[in-house]
Amino acid sequence: MRSFLIATMPYVLWLMVISDVFTIIRMFREFFKDRSNTIPLIIGLLCIGLLYDSLILALGVFMKEGALLKTLSQFRYIFHCLLVPLIFPICANALSLDKKITRIVWIVTAVIMILGTAAGIVITTEARTVGDVTRYAQSESAPKWAAMLEELMNYIPVFLMMGTGIYLMIRKKDPYMFLAGFSMFLFSVLGVFIGRDPSGDRKQSLMFYISMFGEALMVLFLWFHTKCQLRKAEK
Repeated sequence: MRSFLIATMPYVLWLMVISDVFTIIRMFREFFKDRSNTIPLIIGLLCIGLLYDSLILALGVFMKEGALLKTLSQFRYIFHCLLVPLIFPICANALSLDKKITRIVWIVTAVIMILGTAAGIVITTEARTVGDVTRYAQSESAPKWAAMLEELMNYIPVFLMMGTGIYLMIRKKDPYMFLAGFSMFLFSVLGVFIGRDPSGDRKQSLMFYISMFGEALMVLFLWFHTKCQLRKAEK
């Protein structure tokens, strides 16, 4: 399985790039149809981060170690920590929180986005090559506070979506928010077991790649959730 994933990774990464482009176009078109609903815009912004991530990894097939790839890769962490907190207002919208609480959620989101941007800037990276893909990944010498914040951004939104999703399944018969969070959780777990290098070398792990499938499914289910909300609002 691991050998198959490594062999097909360059092609799948470019397919992800193409898929992300079409998803961004679709989300922005939906937003401009009805600007009162900002969720498609937020999902589109999340997809811009995923597109950049996929694109830089796909370019790693052609680009080798060097200052240019290192700089471009640094922005992967900046965009990740900057855009992932947007999941918080998506969950707030799903729970139909009142305006005061929603404003507080946006303020907290903005603060985390600022801290996340700072973390993304100071995180140190090192070159790693898996198969035909060269990338710059977080090194062990990264500042502890930045590494911890980046790690929290990998898990807090997942459990927040799952918790919100359980509530929505019980109260509104809407499973999609839960599936969005669960997809991220599932592929993170699969990345640990399937992506592990037999030699135990963590630098050869495929977790970064396998988790991207969970991100793609997350966007899909978030969009299904939004469509479900819109249909109920029209009734």
